[in-house]
Parts: sequence; structure tokens; C-alpha cells
Amino acid sequence: MNVLVTGATGLIGNALARRLVARGDTVRALVRDLEKATRVLPPEVKLVRGDVTAPDSLPAAVQGVDQVFHSAGMPEQWQRDDSIFDRVNRQGTVNVLKASLDAKVKRVIYTSTMDVFAAPRGGTLVETNIDSAPKPTAYERSKQAAEREAELFRQQGLDLVYVNPAAVYGPSPVHVGLNSFFIRLLNRQMPLLPPGGVSVAYVDGVTDVHLAAAGRGLSGERYLVADEHANHAELARATLQAAGRPLRVPPVAPAPVLKVLSAGLAPLARIFGFTPLIAPGQLSFLLWDAHVDASKAQRELGFRPTPLAEGVARTIAFLRQEKLVPQD
Repeated sequence: MNVLVTGATGLIGNALARRLVARGDTVRALVRDLEKATRVLPPEVKLVRGDVTAPDSLPAAVQGVDQVFHSAGMPEQWQRDDSIFDRVNRQGTVNVLKASLDAKVKRVIYTSTMDVFAAPRGGTLVETNIDSAPKPTAYERSKQAAEREAELFRQQGLDLVYVNPAAVYGPSPVHVGLNSFFIRLLNRQMPLLPPGGVSVAYVDGVTDVHLAAAGRGLSGERYLVADEHANHAELARATLQAAGRPLRVPPVAPAPVLKVLSAGLAPLARIFGFTPLIAPGQLSFLLWDAHVDASKAQRELGFRPTPLAEGVARTIAFLRQEKLVPQD
């Protein structure tokens, strides 16, 4: 099978590229930085210089490809210019899907997000309840818009399956989201924990679902992926246990205080170029505290959740190997 992976130097895309090589596929990766890609990808991966935001770079990348795993994206983190989310997540997806349709790619597996679904605070997300109202953050709105654009390409005949992961963590060339949480906690850079919680997904299971979706997922179907839900005290406890540290879990910061702090710091961060302690979008997501029902992926694609303790232990071992956290 000839496949193209976008986002192959990121968390999900890198895991996908490695697994595809291991099973014997011919793998291309669309990359902006050839030097970085050479360091983090297996030598069997053919590197194609390009960018999802540069449509002229895409036709050569998709030529002769059977499947495209489109996992490139701007994740939910602080960005000084919010418009980058739309440029990368929506327009970048449009560019990849147009090139795939023109090249008659047989199937696209699109890495979306749990954020496109609707649920009340603390509620449960299911695939049938897509949120039609604009989400509160630029990241979330860009992913909503990307899925709407993807449906237009499906109507033109593109075979496309959605994978909608929760917060993904695990061995990776980049460290954002939960990986960043582990690093900061173990380096004693987190005197207070964020409020709320999140549904989590270890990267190996997320990769499994992508590969299964490529083989037997149904075009137009969405597959939510999560192992379990945890609040930040539970995540901190699991991290400290995996690292063999005393269970001195930091206290949880009061949500009202963080709301005021994040709202006040965001405009200053844009002006002066620093990263705020917690961005309004990050706080909004954590306080949403949504749970994920992954039973459809379990039933139809054979997804098996990774226990939190196991996934965190593997991640901490990797972070120690990379010398990003203390060895003991």
C-alpha cells in the first residue's frame, strides 16, 4: 500500500508513520523541515517537502498514493495570532482533500477531535451529537469548520473517514498537552494543578484506530477514541506513581481565579509575545470536562483502551530516555 502521512513529525502522525513502515507499507511524509524529519522518522519513510498551507506543494505528494492519513494540524495551545488555527486546520485540510480528490486517492483518514461534538459540562460525547453552534475557542471552531469542508469533498466523491481522539499522549517528537503536563509536574514546575479534567487516549490505541479505520471504517463515519476520563489530581497521582515519586499532589487552582488571570494575561501576551500561564481556550476546554463514549470504535474497529497507569508509565519511561524529566 502506498500511503502519505501529513503531520508525521507530530505525536499522532509520527506514530502512524512508524506503524505503517513496520507493517510493510510504502510511506511518504509531507514535511516542512527535512532536517528535523530525518531525525524523527524511520529511514524507510520518503520525505516530500511541502506544507498543508501551500497547495502547490501537494499534488506531487499525493501522486500515486492509495491512502492519505491527514494528521497535520495546529493543536489546542496558545498562539499569539489565533488566525493560524483556521489557516492550518481548516484551509490546510481543504488543500489536502482537494489534492487527494484530484489524484483519485482511494481513502483519506482524517484526524479530527472530540471537540466537534456537543455535551454539557461534565457530559458525555457520542458520534451522533455534532455541535452545530460555534465553539468557544479558535482551535475548536477551526476543527468544526474543517469537518464541514471535509463533508463537501465527500459529496464530490472523496472516500473519507474521521477519527476523533480525546487528549492524546505518549512517546512523541513533540511535547504539548498531556506530555507537557507530565514534564512540568516531574520537573517541579507546577505548584498548582489546573481545575477540571479531560478524557485521555494513549497514542498506541489512537494509532490502532486510524489503521483500522483505513481498512474497515465506513466513509463519512466518525470514531471517537478515549481510554478513560481523569481529573488533574488523578493524572498527577498516576504520573508521580509511575515516576516512583512521593505522592505529594499539588493543590488544584480555583477556577474563578484562573478565569480572571487567563482573561487578563491573554491580551498582554499578544502584545509582548510571552506564553500565558494558561490561555483562555485551554481553560475553557478543561472546565468543559467532557467524557468520551468510545464504544463505537471498540465495537466496529476493535479499539482496546490502554489503562491510565500503563500509558503514563510508558510515557514517563520515554521522557526519561529523552532526558526531559529526572531519572528518579
